[in-house]
Amino acid sequence: MSNIYIKNLTKYYGKKVGINDINITLPDGKLTAIVGPSGCGKTTLLRTIAGFYKPDIGQIYFDERDVTNVSPQKRNVSMVFQQYALWPHLSVFDNIAYGLKLQKISMPEIENRVVDILTKVELDTADVKKRKPQEYSGGQQQRIALARSLVVQPKVLLMDEPLSNLDAKVRVRLRLEIKRIQESFGITTAYVTHDQEEALSMADHIVIMNNGIVEQTAAPHEIYEKPKTLFAAKFMGESHLLSVRENDKELVYVIRSREAQFLPNGQDVPTTGLNRPATIVKQLYMGAYCRYMLDVDGVEIFVDAPVGYEDNLAGHLYVPQQFVHVFHKEEQSECTG
Repeated sequence: MSNIYIKNLTKYYGKKVGINDINITLPDGKLTAIVGPSGCGKTTLLRTIAGFYKPDIGQIYFDERDVTNVSPQKRNVSMVFQQYALWPHLSVFDNIAYGLKLQKISMPEIENRVVDILTKVELDTADVKKRKPQEYSGGQQQRIALARSLVVQPKVLLMDEPLSNLDAKVRVRLRLEIKRIQESFGITTAYVTHDQEEALSMADHIVIMNNGIVEQTAAPHEIYEKPKTLFAAKFMGESHLLSVRENDKELVYVIRSREAQFLPNGQDVPTTGLNRPATIVKQLYMGAYCRYMLDVDGVEIFVDAPVGYEDNLAGHLYVPQQFVHVFHKEEQSECTG
């Protein structure tokens, strides 16, 4: 397999910067999630790694091999697209076998490898020489696309929002399947998604992008628990911002709904952490709990708490110290998306 080293990578679209001075490593045999809002440069980065786009500045290395100017077909890379990109006029077998035929693999070997990969992605091998992709469900078509990419035994697997067209239940199930398959092959994988939950649950490594630059790169728990920039803190988790003036400094507190608490008046409030007067404005019944909208210093903040509090109930917003992320206010203007 391969470590992927990306050095000073920059790509322009005319005068517009697509990606700007990217310096990251995608570790060997691991799944790296590349996340960020629409237009942040994550697909541009992926397609540049694939060789579909040529960078204006910088280099891409697969281990010691400089592939910056190597054509896509000579990089030993496979890509899974958002729209599957399966040929509707070919059988499932021929879709998966296509890359092997280009490699001049013998037909007995092709037969064996197609059956083997279908088994590994848990697809029925019956009638695959007769059935077309459109006869399968969306989740099954995504497995066919994954099988087609893996059967050629690439060094690098690139995935561009492969689950975004599927319903929520299928997405959750396929996240587990893709991760299982990726780990079983030990293949270096870059996985583009705008879904932070998908990234946190699947990735060994996360790259957060914004406006063509990398905001932070780290393991999922570090990205979530120790964001280095205001944008990274805002992007990972359902976040709210509170502007606070302390010691003549304008600060921004980033508060995540899952870590915040509402404490009604009369209930003890811890002396450490963030503590602000709050009033319940609205509530959404969620079954086992309610999602309450609080008015905190004129800012609306959602907090999950037990069912039973009434509208207009006064109390406090409390966030334990370890979950309080503080940034200088001037960083706020630099963040988009």
